[in-house]
Amino acid sequence: MKSQPNAIQRPSGNEVHVWHLNLAVTPVDQEALWNTLDPSERNRCSKFRSELHKQRFIATQGTLRTLMSRYLGLPPHTLRFERSEHGKPRLAGTEPDQGLVFNVSHSGDRALFAVGSDMALGVDIEVRRPLAHVDGLVERCFAPSERDRWQALPPSRQLAAFFDVWTCKEAFIKAVGRGLGLGLTRCILSPDEIPRWEEIPESCGPPDDWSLRKLNLGEDVSAALCARAPDIHWQLNDVDRFLR
Repeated sequence: MKSQPNAIQRPSGNEVHVWHLNLAVTPVDQEALWNTLDPSERNRCSKFRSELHKQRFIATQGTLRTLMSRYLGLPPHTLRFERSEHGKPRLAGTEPDQGLVFNVSHSGDRALFAVGSDMALGVDIEVRRPLAHVDGLVERCFAPSERDRWQALPPSRQLAAFFDVWTCKEAFIKAVGRGLGLGLTRCILSPDEIPRWEEIPESCGPPDDWSLRKLNLGEDVSAALCARAPDIHWQLNDVDRFLR
């Protein structure tokens, strides 16, 4: 089988490839990406009322297909995905967290794609924006120790700190693949400058089994990567050249 143009070598061992798409910076060919989607994705897209939401969906899902096609050496429109009971996506016909694995997150004009091999993997990105009830979210989603540290911060730093903690928790929840029912308050970050898990649900194994990384994607954005591997080696890649 001939490899596709711009083929990407699969990550091995504890490698994780992270791809960042910023639609405000990288224009995409909407028609070309639309042509990569399968009928169910096109049907889902047609139900969005907002043209902007349609464009973002096409860009995110089409980029995922384009990237995965370069890893697999297959045309993007031929790929098939399936989801677990709680919505975690994977390549059709593969076992959970086995083989070539991926995770996707999007917020506003930003999207993140993480790709690894034989590991539980999750990624989350949030464009920071004002939240009317951030205190209530902290009360419901933070453990008492996390809440105390957040409340001790100057008000000017609280919004960014909330999103930093939130994306770490979301990346973990997505990696585990059991949905929010796992309990955000049971996933407790340590107070260290470099993020790590101080406590997680017993069913997820020891905290040291998991790697957690905050991703620096510029001002006004929080992002995190979480993987079940003791020491991941991750690299941030430019998605632009694969969308030309």
